[in-house]
Amino acid sequence: MTTQKLLYSFLLLIGITTQAQTENDYCELWRKQMDTISSSEALFRLSNQTISKVDDECKIEIYLALTHTYKYIEKFDEALSNCNQAIILGESLKKETSLSSLYVEKANILLSQNHKDKEAYVWLDKAKKILDKDFKNEAWVLYYNTKELVARKSNEYNKAIIYADSVIGFLNRTNNEIGIPTRYQNIGLYHFNLSNYEESAKNLLKAIQLKEGQNNILDLEDIYYFLGRTYLRWGHYDTAIKYINKSIPIAKKRRDNYVLLLCYAELVKCNQKLNKNDDAIKVADYALKLARDQKDYVQIAELLKEKGWIYFENLKQNDKAEVYFKEAYQIAKKSKDDSTLYASIRGLIEIYLHEKKYKKVKSYLKSFENITNKINSIHFKQKFYQVSSRYYEKTGQSFLALNQLKKYYSIKDSISSEQVMIKVADLEKQYDTKKKELAIVSLNQEKEEQEQIAKQAKAQQNLYLLAAGFLLFLLIAGAWAFRKLRKQQKALTSTNQVKNRLFSIIAHDLRGMILPFQRSGKILKYHIDKGNHEKTIELSQALEKNSENLSNMLDNLLNWSLEQMNGYKMNPETISIGGQLNEIISGYEQQASYKKTKIDLKFEEDLKIIFDKGAFHVIFRNLIGNALKYTEEGNIRIECTSNDDMFLCSITDTGVGMSQDQIENLFTLEEKKSTIGTQGEKGTGLGLNLVYRFVKMHKGTITVSSEKRIGTQFELNFPVSISLQSMKVNNPKQLSA
Repeated sequence: MTTQKLLYSFLLLIGITTQAQTENDYCELWRKQMDTISSSEALFRLSNQTISKVDDECKIEIYLALTHTYKYIEKFDEALSNCNQAIILGESLKKETSLSSLYVEKANILLSQNHKDKEAYVWLDKAKKILDKDFKNEAWVLYYNTKELVARKSNEYNKAIIYADSVIGFLNRTNNEIGIPTRYQNIGLYHFNLSNYEESAKNLLKAIQLKEGQNNILDLEDIYYFLGRTYLRWGHYDTAIKYINKSIPIAKKRRDNYVLLLCYAELVKCNQKLNKNDDAIKVADYALKLARDQKDYVQIAELLKEKGWIYFENLKQNDKAEVYFKEAYQIAKKSKDDSTLYASIRGLIEIYLHEKKYKKVKSYLKSFENITNKINSIHFKQKFYQVSSRYYEKTGQSFLALNQLKKYYSIKDSISSEQVMIKVADLEKQYDTKKKELAIVSLNQEKEEQEQIAKQAKAQQNLYLLAAGFLLFLLIAGAWAFRKLRKQQKALTSTNQVKNRLFSIIAHDLRGMILPFQRSGKILKYHIDKGNHEKTIELSQALEKNSENLSNMLDNLLNWSLEQMNGYKMNPETISIGGQLNEIISGYEQQASYKKTKIDLKFEEDLKIIFDKGAFHVIFRNLIGNALKYTEEGNIRIECTSNDDMFLCSITDTGVGMSQDQIENLFTLEEKKSTIGTQGEKGTGLGLNLVYRFVKMHKGTITVSSEKRIGTQFELNFPVSISLQSMKVNNPKQLSA
């Protein structure tokens, strides 16, 4: 019995060994035959015949090969089924090295199917947990490639650049240079989509250098084409032509007609930009012949559209341009080439706008809107809103024009929404700006009148002097007249000095504040083209501050000038302290937010005062604005109370404070250097001078106390109720500036 058991065990061991050797043999045979297979059908047949004869580890390899093949021929359901079978075996064997690749592969398949992105992210996270344990696992490349695909699908090109760069880093560490050029090519294309043309060119040149160093000409014509396209968008048209001409012979040799036609289309654009119109038309006609021979209707429409732009923009032959745009429109419509269809319609609309054929514009505008929405590109939407705004403006539909222009700027400056607010505010305040401009013109006229009066007075003085010399008996009268005229001359000279000071301020400070607006368009465009988003936000914030400072300074200049020249017309009325102060503070909320400064208001309920509303706003707007100018990350406290028929108010800040010398000359317009605000804000001194004058007109008092680096407090006292007569509505005695 013992002998039988030993024999049975021996035979069983031989059987197991033979079976193991057979499974390994079948697996090795499958691997060798896989190297010779050139069709997917043969691979499916071989794998299905072998899979039942191998062990579980080899089955994982076979399922993975089937997964790749089904994915390549875009049979995603079959690919997913085989990938799941491999995952089941991998989890049963606890083969983490294989599982990391399988999890990423499954995520990749799910991303290829609609509405399965969330499920794909789950599998990517599972793969990441395994990969974090082994930084040398080759599945990192597949993981980063898939993350790059996710970012590219969602147009998050900055993220895609990071993941492609990660692949390059891994391949460099493992001395695997084969896939590196393709990653540099991808990075170049992502920078192109971000309009970072300089970085795009750098990475595409790196890809070419590596490919040529590896003697690898595969897809080299594609990289040359994309490099030429990049230089075209960058505005280096001669360089663009150089690289496109490098792509053309390779594409011809490889019979890559698609890339060849793309190259000719880009050459047309380059020659158009260089105003080489004959060359552009010649290349376009040659490319059209190739496209028609190949029945490539997409490229036919594209080239016809380009000819339309040449005749419209360069040659100013609108009739020919219209013919080409219409032909491109019809072909693109049939071939469902949305991009060319969009450009063709835009070309027709541009012609009709130029020729003032607004009915024809209207007939295409709805189609233009539909194709824009279908493409769903920010760039295309931006152009649509710009064109439609021009149409509505030309046809007198101002509200619709403004609405479309708002949308245009909303897209253009989506990274820096503050700039959009400035642009829209400028449009909506055109009427107010016109009024201010008219007021300044009025000041100029009044200055000229005053100068004329001074000249006449001087002439009269000379006449009296001459009369005094010849008529001794009129000596006393002449002396009296002389003194009187001298007094008038001094008053007029003083007035002219004030006016000269005013216009000196206007010439210096307004010029200084307007210059940034004149340069802002080019600067912003430059940084937007470069993709410097943080810089565009910084510039937009600066523009907004300049806009607010300019508006406030114009108000101060006009109010002060009118008071100087004609006497300020007081209009006392009962006003609510809380309501007016809240209205004033609301205008500084955005600036306070930028400077991280809190503005607190404390007042008694139902506190009212008889006061000129305009003067009230001038006083408190200047005091609050001044406090905010010199306070950063601090507090501004406004407290208002009434006591024995007196209205008391204090404005206290925790800003930089003032010295005693600064306080002594605070309310005058003497020549002095302005103190710079915490963010470089400048002032003219007009604001506090106006405050002082309006406080005095209302029979009030204003005092100031301050300490360096501690803060400043302004205290104001007014009678709660004063008569209209006491305010001196037309105050004949002007306060000195």
